[in-house]
Amino acid sequence: MRPIIGIIGKTDENKKSEVGIDYVNAIEKSGGIPLLLPYSENADTIASYVGICDGFMFVGGVDISPKYFGEEVLNDTVCICKERDDFDFLVLSQVLKTNKPILAICRGIQLVNVALGGTLIQDVPTQINSIVSHKQNEGRYEFSHSVKVIKDAPLFELVQNARLKVNSFHHQAIKTLGKGVRVMAQSDDGVIEAIYSSGERFLRAYQWHPELLFNQDENSRKLFGEFVGVCLKNS
Repeated sequence: MRPIIGIIGKTDENKKSEVGIDYVNAIEKSGGIPLLLPYSENADTIASYVGICDGFMFVGGVDISPKYFGEEVLNDTVCICKERDDFDFLVLSQVLKTNKPILAICRGIQLVNVALGGTLIQDVPTQINSIVSHKQNEGRYEFSHSVKVIKDAPLFELVQNARLKVNSFHHQAIKTLGKGVRVMAQSDDGVIEAIYSSGERFLRAYQWHPELLFNQDENSRKLFGEFVGVCLKNS
């Protein structure tokens, strides 16, 4: 049986939930059944979400409110949605009580890191003198810059390469790591691009968007294949 992957998609101020087709396609083509988990404030409903699904994917979107890591909003580039923060953190808190696999992308890596006690760079262009363009001018389905893969990390074991070409659509990034996670990849300016759990849980989080590169890039397919494969074993 194909594993059910709960996708915690985008939620807006009207509490409408949606998910991009590229996330759906990447899960389907990797052997999973994608299931959008709509916004809810009901704890029992969220507990049922967690019980039904074999794994969870947290996706990209607006910024995490700085209040979650003890800061004020830095500048007007920070765009937040209270409803999305409320829902995402509530779902993630329930998932973390289980040992079910997690894949987190873009905003997702930031969400996971903050939930585990870490902090964020609120605006990379104004806080880091970077040689890397983290918000690319290239199209959505094109590569932008490369990242350095840590050689003793799971990502290196998966792709067998010390450098990967990625795309980039973010202006926030991890500042300090949350509890129980380690770095898997960094860009040439030192920005953290991927993390993983140092414990038994399967947790992989990427700052770039492998779902957009899925059709053209074998390494992106490996990221989703690994995740769905673990979910299948645990289902």
